Amino acid sequence: MPLIALLLAGICSFGTLGSFDAFVSSVQKKPSVAVYVFAASVPGAPKEEEQGREEAVSEMRDALRKKAGIELVNARTDADVLVEVLGREERQGAEGGFGGAAITKMGETYIRLHISAGDEEGDLKGIGQGTFGRAAKDAADRVVKWVARLELKKKGSEPRH
Repeated sequence: MPLIALLLAGICSFGTLGSFDAFVSSVQKKPSVAVYVFAASVPGAPKEEEQGREEAVSEMRDALRKKAGIELVNARTDADVLVEVLGREERQGAEGGFGGAAITKMGETYIRLHISAGDEEGDLKGIGQGTFGRAAKDAADRVVKWVARLELKKKGSEPRH
């Protein structure tokens, strides 16, 4: 008798599991915005600057890939939002506080971007301590916030500060 009760309970729970799967699939996924990241081409620019912009594009793509609601695309025509890397720079900070050698880079890194979607445009700057990866993460956070503001604007409700 207990074996029959276990089988019946198992069959009933299997039936509800199927309806749970249907419920989960009916819930819509978070919409994503297609983003294309590219480097600005500057005629006559030194090779080091061009290489730095290309590295910044790679770092930006890596940082944006981790953001929810962002889908990176490989073609400009497939994108809703265009992110153009204008340049990157590094500023050195104070060296060795106690007369010793500096082990960790203390300077700030910057990645400058121009972002556009339709008629909307803006310039953003990511700032990081020590590495360009940190500047790219900061810039990716700013891109996500810019896209969120744009989506709110499209819906007709501007956020209040």
